[in-house]
Amino acid sequence: MAPPKFEKETRPNRLEFWNRKAKTFPRYSPGENTYEAGVLQLAKDNGAVFAGARVLDVGAGTGLYTVRIAQEAQEVVAVDFSSEMLAILEEDAAKLNLTNIKTHNIGWLEFPLNGEFNVVYCSMCPAMGQPGGLEKVLTIPKAQVVYLGWNGLLRSNVLTGLYETYKVTPKTFDSAGPTRAFLDENKVKYTTAPVEGTWRVRFSLELLTDSVVQNLSDYGVEPDLDQITSYLKTFQEPDGQCVEVTDYKIQMILWRNS
Repeated sequence: MAPPKFEKETRPNRLEFWNRKAKTFPRYSPGENTYEAGVLQLAKDNGAVFAGARVLDVGAGTGLYTVRIAQEAQEVVAVDFSSEMLAILEEDAAKLNLTNIKTHNIGWLEFPLNGEFNVVYCSMCPAMGQPGGLEKVLTIPKAQVVYLGWNGLLRSNVLTGLYETYKVTPKTFDSAGPTRAFLDENKVKYTTAPVEGTWRVRFSLELLTDSVVQNLSDYGVEPDLDQITSYLKTFQEPDGQCVEVTDYKIQMILWRNS
């Protein structure tokens, strides 16, 4: 395989999107019955070893996985181009007095690879869909890679109705398929495991409004706020919290670099 050419990650509109999304994005939560705890256990069941490892978390976001991995790893290097996401990660790490997390506020394609990593963890990272994103992962010698990508389904009960109202055709959520095709093309052996189910998330009306307006804006829609508020109130429970239910299909892909 020829050495890949890495393109600089310059997406100011996407940076604004992810910085705004930080306040409604999931963050670290303790306990062993959480979604992310189950995902990491699945990775371990399929051969991933985080204990005592030097781990590179690409697209770390708010540290949903980073903080949890750091509790058993030697060190976690967390890369994300959203400063707002990383601020939340750092806040949660500080609460647990974790000193083995190093954050890098930089795009994946710009991040300088220094030293060796035992594990590369990448969950739903858009940068992997950019030219050079996956190629760069393959240049990390002997690393065990744990990749999670959409596998054809991401359907929110809240957004479905809004898409119909504003005549939006939602994006196709399938990053796992192209990743498998890339690995096949490069003759990389891998294993897969399904991650499927339903998320049920509670939001304040204010936060859910901000989230859906941001989502619609990403499709070029300028929604009527009064109409949005009236619609979202139909998802409120007696305590005033809104509940969003999302069906998802994700695929975990694991391999080891040569």
